[in-house]
Amino acid sequence: MWWEHFGTGASLRLLSISGAGFEGVAPLMERDGVVSFLGGTDLVDYHGFVTAGEPPAAFFDALMRHLDASTHVSRVDLLSIPDGSTALEALPVAARALGWSARVEHEDVAPRLALPPSWDEYLAALSRKDRHELRRKLRRLERAGEVGSVELADPADVAGAMDGFLALVRMSGPEKAAFLTAERERFFRAVAFALAGEGGARLSFLELNGARVAGSLSFIHGDERLLYNSGYDPDRGSLAVGLLAHAFDIRRSIEQGLRTYDLMRGGEAYKYHLGAQDRTIHRVLLERRPDGHPAPGRECSDSPS
Repeated sequence: MWWEHFGTGASLRLLSISGAGFEGVAPLMERDGVVSFLGGTDLVDYHGFVTAGEPPAAFFDALMRHLDASTHVSRVDLLSIPDGSTALEALPVAARALGWSARVEHEDVAPRLALPPSWDEYLAALSRKDRHELRRKLRRLERAGEVGSVELADPADVAGAMDGFLALVRMSGPEKAAFLTAERERFFRAVAFALAGEGGARLSFLELNGARVAGSLSFIHGDERLLYNSGYDPDRGSLAVGLLAHAFDIRRSIEQGLRTYDLMRGGEAYKYHLGAQDRTIHRVLLERRPDGHPAPGRECSDSPS
């Protein structure tokens, strides 16, 4: 879907790779001799490969042989690979074996929460200060009026509420207003509607006296909830409605039996006040050396661009 909105000027390199005991997909694109993942970091927080079978190193060996044989490719620049990905170790090894230089760099953090079985246990796990502050903010919000929290999952409901959600995103501050271009807004709407149709999107709102004062778009993947974007009414900023909207989502996620609440890319302070712990995301940079040696054969099929 990202490709449909933002792929202009690049060539699609969706590689299907298979061999003895393994198979996988590499969702890549190429621009001016540089291969990267599909999706920019402004809209895609995590990147990776889809693999099955053993050993995983065989997949990356085959991928690098394919890229090495593509002599016009000078660099492979892969962003936003999270901790735990086999690519972080196996891909540099495969690249160096073919004479390429390879390095792995710290790119950013993506804080996340391991969710306990109950809200009380969640509160108990917070630091004393953060627990006190969260309870204080909740009491202050309740004194301000009637508080409600709603979650939308039906595709029609999600589509119908996107105008209000995007308005809250724009209102949050000048950076978010500048970020939300018409092109990105179309992408947000398309992704939310498509994933809602597959049961994987949630649009949540915090309400005060019947008005929606904060909202978030998140995705469900297995037992994880991933916070994609959020916004709030700055006129209610003194009530910490942005942070409290996430707290309500965390409580709802616990009640739904989810195990992880992922606040995704960025080390904003509020994430740590909610108890999140850093997960590192990495950049893998591979560069062809002039004296590198091409490898014979390939075990990939390259989709047409």
